Amino acid sequence: MHRTGIRRFHLARDVEEALSLLSAYGGGGALLAGGVDLLRGPPGQVEGLIDITGIGLSQVGEARGGLAVGATTTLTEILKNPAASAYVGGILCEVLRQVAVPPLRNMATLGGALVSAHPWGDIPTALVALGAEVRWRGEREGKAPAEELYRGEFRGLFRSAVATEILFPPWNGAFAYEKTGRARYDIALLNSCCGVGIRDGVVAWARVTVGARPDRGERLPWAEQALVGQKPRESLWGEIQDLVQGQVEVGDDRRAGAVWRRHTAGVLVRRALVRAAEKAGR
Repeated sequence: MHRTGIRRFHLARDVEEALSLLSAYGGGGALLAGGVDLLRGPPGQVEGLIDITGIGLSQVGEARGGLAVGATTTLTEILKNPAASAYVGGILCEVLRQVAVPPLRNMATLGGALVSAHPWGDIPTALVALGAEVRWRGEREGKAPAEELYRGEFRGLFRSAVATEILFPPWNGAFAYEKTGRARYDIALLNSCCGVGIRDGVVAWARVTVGARPDRGERLPWAEQALVGQKPRESLWGEIQDLVQGQVEVGDDRRAGAVWRRHTAGVLVRRALVRAAEKAGR
């Protein structure tokens, strides 16, 4: 860890105290839960660290047919929770098992992954695909879908607010997650989370999300529209693969090129849709 200017460490007793401390530091305070981003981040001026692991935000449970996860719940705690394992066929656990390595999953929290929202991250792609809703406390309580938050200046919001809970809605269907990287536990070169619901033999709804493009995960509404009303079949998956490869927005970075990403995006979407449809059919 390489940080300059750290003078104080605070163990917040509740959300109100954490917010009060953030306000008192005027931008010089940082919340500490898992600490993964604090460890890997570049040098920065942080005068006070505010530990929020004891403010009562570490829990997982069913909520209105879906799932509610407290923001300071670690990824390992989610993976061990029966309610999370049962949620929509275990899709959340399917994603989390592909995040980093077990020691880091023991530290990393769902709220931390939500707020840091690295473009290559697995979790932001899944949050958008699953329609997760984020709740927070700041000057006032707020809530918004993760997809909507990511379209705005969400990092500015969380400089003076505390994410408290992530709510996952119920889905009458199934999801699947696909990822490619240089190694099993490496960050994604590209990822995709897709879901379908099948009713009367045709696709009733679809969710298609691609991340690490190298931009953060976003839904592809035109691909979703092309699926709805269609009978699941091999030729349909091929059509969607071609559609994604022709229209998905991708870019170059030092880790991968746009040509490769465009081709691979179609492949990952197809794989995820095939597995999701098989699950939904069962």
